[in-house]
Amino acid sequence: MKMRSRLGPFAQSAFTVYWSGGLVSNIGTWLQNVAASVFVYDRTGAALAVVTIAGAATELHVMATAFLLQVSWTLAKPSSSAMLPALMPRAQLREAVGLNTLQFMVAQLVGPVLATILLSTSGYGWAFSINALTFVGPIVAMAYLWSRGIGGRAPRDEGAAKEVQSVVAYVRTQPWIAWVLVGVVSTSAVLEMIRTIAPALVTTRLGVPSSDAGLVVAAASVGMVVGILASVPLGRRGYARALAPVGLVMQFAGLFALGATTDLVVAGTAVALAGCGFSFCFPVLTSTIQTEVPDAVRGRLLAFHQMAHLGNRPFAALAAGAIAASFGVTAACLGGMVLAPIGLVAVRAAWRGLDRQAEPVAAMARTSV
Repeated sequence: MKMRSRLGPFAQSAFTVYWSGGLVSNIGTWLQNVAASVFVYDRTGAALAVVTIAGAATELHVMATAFLLQVSWTLAKPSSSAMLPALMPRAQLREAVGLNTLQFMVAQLVGPVLATILLSTSGYGWAFSINALTFVGPIVAMAYLWSRGIGGRAPRDEGAAKEVQSVVAYVRTQPWIAWVLVGVVSTSAVLEMIRTIAPALVTTRLGVPSSDAGLVVAAASVGMVVGILASVPLGRRGYARALAPVGLVMQFAGLFALGATTDLVVAGTAVALAGCGFSFCFPVLTSTIQTEVPDAVRGRLLAFHQMAHLGNRPFAALAAGAIAASFGVTAACLGGMVLAPIGLVAVRAAWRGLDRQAEPVAAMARTSV
């Protein structure tokens, strides 16, 4: 029993299979991302392993394949995320969301390293072939869950279905959800801004080659991994809600230090702090939606969640790039710091909304005793 407690969500075989399949696939995704970027940068693009090995690849292949991969990911991600509550007890859900985020961070570290090794030894064709094979991971995981009757369509509740027929109407009755999504945008956009300004930062502020921008981005990933590992024991001690505002403050401090420094080590530390703040904040907000909304609407709401998490990227990148180009990297960092106060207001409003929602339920429980 003690060992199962230490393992947390990994004590549930269904979650372990789900997590492992996702890890394999995400390593392949980052392998693909790096290999495609390098290949296009060199001179041409490779969409399929077959055309790459045959020497018939063009930029159009990369664009078409990237589009199709992103569409498939957009369709699959909300459904796979909505499956989490069926894999473990509710009490472990926040920790499971954090471990799921850790899965992406590990893949983000391993995938590029694997891409570097393959591109230097085997070529682009093998890189894309291995990425294709990694899709077997989630396929096997989903087949295993299906064979155990886990993660399928929930029994239809006509009353609940009518109540959540319109997701927008449901969100209007639960304003805390909108505040959670604002918090997701605030913490996610910070990392996208850092990725965007990294090349300008290392060349204009730090005085090192632009290739060292990868070290800055890697520092964010290291910080995110550290944040996930640190947040798990804190969450078990009942500090989950406090982690979100603390994470936003950490991102604020990280951006401030990043804008002020001219040293690569300090810059890496500042970016790692911002990444750690993301890992404190994002899993808490995500698990709140996972645990507080009914099954009938969870998948659709998680689609909105993905829009908040990833849909801000082009806008955050455009804003960061425009500010950095016009006023410098320091100004871009100062602009990004505005996101932390917005996130803090959103998190506070979300927690208050949830508490007000729980008060009538508690009152009914007391009167029924």
